[in-house]
Amino acid sequence: MNSSEIENSGLSRRHFIQGLGSAAIAAGVMSTSSINALAAPFAIKKGGVLKIGVVGGANDLFDANYIVAKADQARLMSTFETLLTFNEKFQPVTTNGLAESAKANSPTKYTIKLRKGVKFHDGSLLSADDVIASFKRLLDPAIKTTGKPLRTFLDPSGLVKIDNLTVEFNLKLPNVDFLATLAGYTYAISKAGYDGKNQIGTSGYKLVSFTPGRESVHRRFNDYWDAKNVHLNEVRIIDFADKTALVNALIAKQIDVAVDIPFEQFKTLKSKKYLNVVENSAGAWLAFCMRIDIKPFDDNNVRQALRLLVDRKQMLNRVLSGHGKIGNDLYGYIDANYNANAYPQRQQNVAAAVALLKKSGYSKSKPLRVELTAPDDTSGLVLMIQTLAEQAKKTGGVVIIDAKVIDGGTYWSSKGQYMNTGFYTTYWSGRSYLAQAAASMDTYPETKFPPANSKFRKDYELASGTINAKKRREIIARMQKEEFEKGGYIIPFFNNFADAYSTKVVGVVKRPAQLNMDYYAHGFKYISLA
Repeated sequence: MNSSEIENSGLSRRHFIQGLGSAAIAAGVMSTSSINALAAPFAIKKGGVLKIGVVGGANDLFDANYIVAKADQARLMSTFETLLTFNEKFQPVTTNGLAESAKANSPTKYTIKLRKGVKFHDGSLLSADDVIASFKRLLDPAIKTTGKPLRTFLDPSGLVKIDNLTVEFNLKLPNVDFLATLAGYTYAISKAGYDGKNQIGTSGYKLVSFTPGRESVHRRFNDYWDAKNVHLNEVRIIDFADKTALVNALIAKQIDVAVDIPFEQFKTLKSKKYLNVVENSAGAWLAFCMRIDIKPFDDNNVRQALRLLVDRKQMLNRVLSGHGKIGNDLYGYIDANYNANAYPQRQQNVAAAVALLKKSGYSKSKPLRVELTAPDDTSGLVLMIQTLAEQAKKTGGVVIIDAKVIDGGTYWSSKGQYMNTGFYTTYWSGRSYLAQAAASMDTYPETKFPPANSKFRKDYELASGTINAKKRREIIARMQKEEFEKGGYIIPFFNNFADAYSTKVVGVVKRPAQLNMDYYAHGFKYISLA
């Protein structure tokens, strides 16, 4: 096997960015065992119906290439698959992916060889044409997908069919992280002609029915390419209106799994002998978003002042009962270049916050009064806004925060508070710094950062194509400096997330992962019922 190829092995982005000389790019090969090896041995019993509970609503989305809430994640992962996936070290691998191998010829040329005999749920065979059609969909600006960051590096003309099972990606700009991009869960492969309505994927369970706000039903696909690891007859993803209803249903044994449980219920659920609770720490984060194009958040004094109001330790303990790590308004915790400038931890400094606000004309007689919103469907966000509102009271009335809890279906909708108001909350799974920078600029532009006069985007493109590790880190440090000094995110902590499930559910893998239930068990493979 060529040393720059992934073939049932792992290719680390570090093999690129460490740089092995200007004459050539070499990628190391590291073995990745089956995901089953990461779990404790268990007896596999065929059959049964797995009931998954998740908070959702009437605005549930079902798309191979776009999500908003966790219910959308679960359904995407249950139906569609990507070319590559991530291992526990967040390196792109072929395990659970549709690619048999992935070769990095250079930072602008990548070759993907597909597994032979993979079938879609309608019985048709996966081919290079489907891969090309899927990426053309992601590249189409007229279709709402997560593909906008991809368009920086790739045009449809760069997608080349070598043969029926081989696709070549020819990038217009270098991107040494491109194989990791192909492992992004919303870059899933759908059948050529996919219109976002007919959910025909390649996973181990095919869709039977979907009623937004209620449930989706997925039945075992007997012609699945990895059928030996599909054990259940059926998976049902059931919506609940809020976290309380979700937890109550699990306790009452009405469902087998509760996705994204609130940490205030962690000890209670863990004490139940008939339940298991799995906790994941993979650089996920919750944040306050300040849109830099909406008053008063277009004033950097206001943004910096609000950052200084946060007592991060208190917030971590109250919101997550300590299940996380304190943040410093920078993302990408799992990245080797996290906090490349080694900034000291921001501490609450009410006096400094008030002084900054005074420069912008705010005082007790003319307070900064803002509305801050959170949805009721994502663990931690409600407690976050309530805690910040309380902490703002230390200003003696200079800052007044009106915390409002919004129904999740309304909040995440196209006209809801999310991305449409000046001050609101969000959540992210962990990812590399540059991948996050791209997503926050182009897919979910939550803060409208960077401003028009910034070099941030140019630095992002430059860093993405820089092989030398030291030079790449220097560029990333510039980007992080701009965000630290002028950005619109307040990131108080990196949160763990937790799922609870019946002891009858076996095969759950406990390892670092970007999504709940270890990427929803890659479409609920490996899971069986005792």
